[in-house]
Amino acid sequence: MGVKTNERQWTRDMPYDDHSGVGMAEYSLERLHADNAGLWENFNNTSHEGSFFHSLKWKQILDTTTQARTHYFLLFKDGDIFGTFPFIEGKIHYFNGLVPLPGCGHNNAIIQDCRDSAAIHYVLRELRKLTTNTTKFSFICLSTLHKETLEHIKQFPTYPYRNEGNMILDIRQSPPDRIWDTFTAKKGQRKFIRRFDEQEFQLTELKSLDDLKLFYQYYKENIDFIGGRLQTFSHFEFLLRNVSLSDEMRITWLSKDSTVAGGVLMFTHKPQKTVYLQYLSLNRSLPNTYHPSYYLFWEAITWAWKNNYEKISFGVQELDEHDSRYRIKSELGGNFEPLHSKMIAVSNIFSAGHTLIQGIHRIRSF
Repeated sequence: MGVKTNERQWTRDMPYDDHSGVGMAEYSLERLHADNAGLWENFNNTSHEGSFFHSLKWKQILDTTTQARTHYFLLFKDGDIFGTFPFIEGKIHYFNGLVPLPGCGHNNAIIQDCRDSAAIHYVLRELRKLTTNTTKFSFICLSTLHKETLEHIKQFPTYPYRNEGNMILDIRQSPPDRIWDTFTAKKGQRKFIRRFDEQEFQLTELKSLDDLKLFYQYYKENIDFIGGRLQTFSHFEFLLRNVSLSDEMRITWLSKDSTVAGGVLMFTHKPQKTVYLQYLSLNRSLPNTYHPSYYLFWEAITWAWKNNYEKISFGVQELDEHDSRYRIKSELGGNFEPLHSKMIAVSNIFSAGHTLIQGIHRIRSF
């Protein structure tokens, strides 16, 4: 999985008051290495916040197919694993720092008890030592599912980072039949879905490299249209050769003869019984009577239901009810689950510089 074998524990166990009323807890922080990789995977698979994107398989994908420089840390409390912190190197205002994983909404730190303020204090203190002594990072952008985790941060200046989250469908609470009943004639969701069957479009699963090239062509067209972040074709080729051989990836394709509607590349993670709709490939030149997103998402929902998955992640999304992508996901049962993020200054120079730049922006906005 691309885990280095020569990186060992780099902080000693330190007593720290966890405010639990039972005394001092001992915390330690380790970089990910070969000897603790199994602990990382087991923690990810058993935590309700774990995901495919927290797995070491996704780390291998990032390390192999992108230029991201990953930094993964494990937090221990009294000798037991207590949290995982996946980062990559990032840059803000020409300063280097640690930021959440790119290209996915599931990039949050996982802490076993979000109320343990001592744990997050300890992690930030130790990461500051790392950034000061070796790589000279100036900030840490921390993402979490729990707002109270960030509220515990008192010893460093913090700033807003991103305002986004995941659109999640819980199929146990909203199975396909119930979602179908919520569709209205005015909004036309049933019509959008049925039209492709009535016009004899066929949905297939892609397996070959030639098929993938066609998928990538319309994926790129869609990314260009929405102004999104484009992955390289080599990224998709790696996925086809290394992930599709397992049951953790599925690529669907909707077409009729030479007419392409689009497709979806999705990941699956059985420990969390979740399907992640990661990459959408769309023919943006279709007549506006066709809405392939509805059909592709609906097919993914029904497939997940039949295969005993419990949740669908529609992917990262800003909270904007006027956005068409947000609206479609919401109509198909998705609920917005916010990611709470803060940019934490661990350098006085960065803090002063960021404050100055914010002041300049405010003056220019008048």
